[in-house]
Amino acid sequence: MNENFENFANSLPIIGSRISHLETTTSTMDIAWTLADEGAPDGTVVISDHQSAGRGRYDRSWVSKPAEDILCSVLLRPRVALAGELLMLAALAVANVAEDLGVAVGIKWPNDVQVLGKKLAGVIAESKTGLELVSEDGGPESDSPIVRVDRITAVIGIGLNVNFDSKSTNANVPNSTSLANELGRQLDRREVFEILMESLDNHYRAITAGGTVLPEWRERLTTLDKQVTIAVGKTSSSPDLTGIAHDVDSAGRLIVRDESGRDWPVSAGEVTIKDII
Repeated sequence: MNENFENFANSLPIIGSRISHLETTTSTMDIAWTLADEGAPDGTVVISDHQSAGRGRYDRSWVSKPAEDILCSVLLRPRVALAGELLMLAALAVANVAEDLGVAVGIKWPNDVQVLGKKLAGVIAESKTGLELVSEDGGPESDSPIVRVDRITAVIGIGLNVNFDSKSTNANVPNSTSLANELGRQLDRREVFEILMESLDNHYRAITAGGTVLPEWRERLTTLDKQVTIAVGKTSSSPDLTGIAHDVDSAGRLIVRDESGRDWPVSAGEVTIKDII
């Protein structure tokens, strides 16, 4: 195999400082959580050529042939206040990759990167909260007072269709596309991976320094100003919410305005979109 993703490690300040490249695994999310429990650092990346039990939102499977696409998970340990931007950051980074390669994309709230309604990539996030003891100046050998900092441990999973061929795959993955399908040529996964890591790292460093990705992410949302129906979950007894996707708030929640004019903030759910005539 010519691709060696691990050699890319340490070339970026945070994300990609440690890379674990596997030929096959159950799910990169599972491996990333194992590494997190072992103390792996902020920015650790797990990438696999194949997953036997890759998963998307709502425990759906992610279908990909070996060494065809990018299947990776990123371990992050940010301040709790940044939790709401992690999904935005990941979806935006994938959108940047596509745009850099000449593919116009949009983001269906909250995390599907699409080309004219066809799914190019999906992002999921899992997190745990905790406390970290650090010196006030951040240095491990510092004599500064020790303070308690609220942090989360999060794993972001990214499935990006690179050389996936929708025409040769069965109906288990309908309405999907890939960079190769859109560009009409096969791509080098390592090159795509490097662009993705750089984009993720740039956005992550920006938000940890006090910036935000919200405006850029919002700009690419294809869901706004559309009539939507939100299904909150398969096991929930709550009724579906229907209205106009009016806006998003600072936490990335979709603001849905119902027919009475009341705004409802939605943090998660399956979205069906209907264009307003």
